Amino acid sequence: GMTAGVWDGGMVRSTHFEFTNRVTVNDSGTSLSQHATHVTGTIIAQGVINSSRRGCAYQANALTHDWNSDLSEMLTFASNGYLVSNHSYGAIASETPVYSFGSYSTQTAMLDDLMHTYPYYQVVKCAMNDRSNFSIPQVVNKFGYDLLVGLPNAKNVITVAAVENVQNYTSASDVIMSNFSNYGPTDDGRIKPDIAAVGVDVNSCNSVSNNSFVVLSGTSMATPAISGLVLLLQKHYNNLNASSYMKSASVRGVLFHSTREAGQNVGPDYEFGWGLADGYEAARLISGKGNNVILDERTLNDGETYTRPITINSPQNIKVTISWTDPAGSSNGTALDNRTPRLVNNLDL
Repeated sequence: GMTAGVWDGGMVRSTHFEFTNRVTVNDSGTSLSQHATHVTGTIIAQGVINSSRRGCAYQANALTHDWNSDLSEMLTFASNGYLVSNHSYGAIASETPVYSFGSYSTQTAMLDDLMHTYPYYQVVKCAMNDRSNFSIPQVVNKFGYDLLVGLPNAKNVITVAAVENVQNYTSASDVIMSNFSNYGPTDDGRIKPDIAAVGVDVNSCNSVSNNSFVVLSGTSMATPAISGLVLLLQKHYNNLNASSYMKSASVRGVLFHSTREAGQNVGPDYEFGWGLADGYEAARLISGKGNNVILDERTLNDGETYTRPITINSPQNIKVTISWTDPAGSSNGTALDNRTPRLVNNLDL
C-alpha cells in the first residue's frame, strides 16, 4: 500500500522479475536506464531471484519519472498525498561555478517551499560523488568540504552520504566513509549531509534483462536505502496509529535521533551528518510512543515557548530531538560563501 516516487536519468525496466508489476512508469525518458533500475531495486526489489538482493521496502510500489521537469512533477506527486521520493542525481561539480557550492539557490528555495506546503512529503537526495575529483577547486582548496550543490542544500530535504558496508557495528570507527561522498556544510553553516547509508558495492537490479543484477557504488546507491526506510517507518507508524502518518519533520526527527555514531567527530558533522541510519532503532522509537518514548507533533506560534516536564524514577540518560519543516529562505544569488542564515524559524531546545 506504500508508493515511492523515483526521479532519475531514464526509464526503469519495469518488467524486471524483482518488481512483479509494482513499478508504474509515469514519465519515462527515451531509453532504459541501468542507474534508475538499480535505484528502484534498492527501494522495492522483492528478492524473488536472490533474497540478498531484496529491497528495503520490498512490498511497496514505485512511480517512476525522468529528471526533466522534476519540481513541477514533484508538486503533483505531493499534492496526490504521496509521502517520499528519491532523487539520486544532481549538478556536475566540474561544470559548476564556485559560488554555487554550499549555496542556497532559487531552485533550493522552491523545493523547501514545496515541502512546507505539503508537510507530509519527504524528499531524499544524494550528496553526489565528487570528493575524489582533484580537478575541482573545492576538493583541492577545501579538502572536499563545501562541495554540495543545489537541492542537497535545502533545509527540509534528507541529504544522504555514502559509506562502506558495515559488517558488525561496535563503535563509530566501524563506519568508513567512501572516498567519493561530498561533504558539507552549507554556506550558512547548517549540517549537511544529514545521514549516512551504505553506498559502496551495492548489488541491485540491472536494466539489461528481466533477471539481471549489477554492483554499483555512489551516493546514488545510498539514497534509495533511506527512501525505502522512510516508507517502512511510515507504514509502521500507520500500523500503530490507524489512518495517520508522520509529518516529514517527524520522519527526520526519528531518523536522526536513532542514528549510530559515525566517524571521528562526536555528534553531527559535515561528513556523516547525524550518523549511520539505524532502521531498527527508528522503528523501536515509533513502537515506544506513549510508553518510554514521547513523540509529539505540535504547532508553535511566533515567539512562543513550549515547556514539558519530564519525571524519571531512577537516574538515566534523556535524549531529546526537535525538528521542523522550515519555510523557504531567500536565495543566495551569486554571492560567494554567504554566511547569512537561511533559516526562517530558528528553534532551540
